This record gives sequence, C-alpha cells and structure tokens, in this order.
Amino acid sequence: MKLGSQLKISMPISLELVEALENYFYELKPSPWVLLQKTASDPYFLIGYFKNENKAQIALKSLLRAFPNIQNKFEQEWLDKVDWQDAYKSYIKPWHERMLHWIPLWAKNDHLPPDASRTSIIYLDAGMAFGTGCHETTQLCASRLVDFFLDPSSHINAGLDSKIVDAGCGSGILALSAAALGYRNIQAFDNDPSAIKVCHENLRHNPAIGPIIFSVDDLNSGLKENAIDFLMANIETNILISFIEPIVKSLKENSILVLSGILITEIELLEKYYLDSLERLKPNSRLIFDSRIKGEWSDLMIKIIACEDGKYI
Repeated sequence: MKLGSQLKISMPISLELVEALENYFYELKPSPWVLLQKTASDPYFLIGYFKNENKAQIALKSLLRAFPNIQNKFEQEWLDKVDWQDAYKSYIKPWHERMLHWIPLWAKNDHLPPDASRTSIIYLDAGMAFGTGCHETTQLCASRLVDFFLDPSSHINAGLDSKIVDAGCGSGILALSAAALGYRNIQAFDNDPSAIKVCHENLRHNPAIGPIIFSVDDLNSGLKENAIDFLMANIETNILISFIEPIVKSLKENSILVLSGILITEIELLEKYYLDSLERLKPNSRLIFDSRIKGEWSDLMIKIIACEDGKYI
C-alpha cells in the first residue's frame, strides 16, 4: 500500500438488489459505496472506496448484515491517489436530452454545450452515482418531459405555469430539469428525508433554477386531487400499483402521466391496472398509452384528453 493510495473493492450485483441498495445508501452520510453501470447491456457493479483495509472491512460487514444475500466475493485493488480520485469519472459523464444538459460538478468548466445560450443546464453532485440521472428510468422520464415542453398541444392548461410534479423525486433531477426548462409551478417529494436533503443541495448548485417546492411526503400526502398537469413517478412497479388510486385522482381532466421504474416484463401488467383504473375514475376521457424501452427498463406514458359536449378537447 502506497501513501495516499485508496482501496477499491467491487463486485457485480443482480438487478433485483439495485433499488434496495440505492435506498440503503441514501442513509449513509457520506456513503463510501456507489452503484455503477457502464452501458445498458452491462451488469451493475457495487464499488466501495476506502482509505485502508480496516475501514473497508467495517463497511463490508455492515453491508452484509443489511443484505445477507450478497455473496462476499469482492475483488480488491489498490489505486494511486490520482486514480481513485478520478475513478468514477469514467462511469459518470455529462449527458443530454435535446436542449437539456446534465453536467456533474467536476465537469462544470470542461463540458459546456456548444451553444449554451440555447440549452438548459443542470449541475449535479456526481458523488452519488445513482443520483446523477444516468439510470435509464430517469432518462426515460426526462425524455417525456422534453416532449411535453416541445409540444404546444400539451400545454392545454397553463403553459409554463402547468403544475409539474416529480413523485418519489430521489435527488430531484426531474424537478430541476422542469425548472431549467422554465416551468414555474413545480412540486417534488420523497418519503426519505435524506433524499430531500440531497435535492436542496443540488438546487444550491443551480442558483439560476427555481423555485421548486421539495417536501417529505408519500403518494397519499403528496398528491392533491384534480391538481396536476404533468406527473412523473419514477418508482417501483409494485408501488405504482399499490398507490394507483391517489395517482389517478391527482390528474386533471387534461393531463399527462409518466410512470417509470418498470422492468420490461412488468409493463403489460401495469398498463392493464392503469387502464382499468382510468376507465373507472375518468370515464369521459380519451386515453392514449405509449411505452418506450431503454435497456431492461420501460416507461408508460398516458395522455388523458377530456370530453366536452361530445368532443375531445
């Protein structure tokens, strides 16, 4: 071991453990662990960076107590100081969706878009790999948000004053993205207080963006009936089904619902649940369903069009 070196331990992780591990890492302040995936076709890797073997063993024992199903088959590697400081940068890179650009803080001065005057930039703390927008489920939602922004027919209610809600907001990326596009009526909530703390930290990194109302709430307390023009919920499928009633009731008569966090194998089941619920709760509406795939994940976009005097508006 060289002075100033860092111990890296890593192992592949099954997809089924990713969500639970992300939630667990939110509780660690700061967390020595990151979850990384190079491309959509690659496995997830659980990686930890430690100053010495003793700290690594303490953290590893704590992790294995919380997740006994993880097999203790970590690979170990000592990294020079420069290597470990920059190791995550090979995974966490700036990304964009048309005019929206997400840039890690470490790349703030090096990765400006070619025409910054025509783009909306969001700076993010890349120390939390699962909170930088790199996950496919977040990117699917971001794409739907840009679609909504660019489609004049979507703004049938209030234009940039449309009520935008990011339910289960995590690190607040989608809410920040909506604000960067110019929306002025944005609400974001998560039932984890640590996540909301991260949201406020990311908001501070973007002083030109706002306002955004961040709160600690769940899908019951955070949603008001008939109040939302554009709702994004990037949450596990079983939660999206369990809370289908408050989600559907929160939507205005003309609105768009974007659901993500859905495995490809789950999309048909989720679509059936939401079709049945929408037909029951909004019987006089025309429903347009659409789904996109990114890696092993899919989204579900539902456009609700109200009927007045026998015509859909």
